[in-house]
Amino acid sequence: MGSREQILKEIWNAQDEAYELMEEYDSLPHHYGEAILYQSEGEIIDLIAIHPGVTITDLGNILKKTASACSQIVRKLREKGWVEQTRNRENNRVYNLTLTEEGQKIYRDHRAFEQNCQDITFQLLSEFSEEELKIHLQVQKKINEAYHGDVKRSRERFTREK
Repeated sequence: MGSREQILKEIWNAQDEAYELMEEYDSLPHHYGEAILYQSEGEIIDLIAIHPGVTITDLGNILKKTASACSQIVRKLREKGWVEQTRNRENNRVYNLTLTEEGQKIYRDHRAFEQNCQDITFQLLSEFSEEELKIHLQVQKKINEAYHGDVKRSRERFTREK
C-alpha cells in the first residue's frame, strides 16, 4: 500500500475516533456551575438565550431535529425551572420560550465552560502554523462534503424503499 493511501486510511480512522469521542462527550452530563446538563440541553438553553421568544418548531429547524425531540428537552428544562413557555399573543397555538433568571445563569456558566474547552483546544493547536490550519480546514471541508453525499444517498435510498 502506498504512502498516500496509508495516510488517507489514517485520516479515515482519525475521523472515526473523533466521531466516537464526540458521541461519548455528548452522552455525558456536564457541570455548568451548579447545574448538570447534557449537551443537547445546553444547546437548547444557548438557542433560547440567543433567540428569546423562539418556538419549539424554530428550535427543531435550527438544530435539524424534530419538534417532538426538542419539545421533550424543553419540557425537562421547564420542569427544572430554567425555561418559561408563554402563549404567543398573535397565535394562541404557538408558545414562545425564554430563560428564567436561573436559566440565564446556566447559559452564562455553559458559555464559560464551552469557552474553556475551546481555549484548551486552541492551545493544543498552537504548534501548527496558520497555513497548516488552513490546509486542515480545506481537508475537513472535503470530508464533510463526502459525509453530506453519504447522508443524501442514504435518505434517497430510504425514501425509495418506503
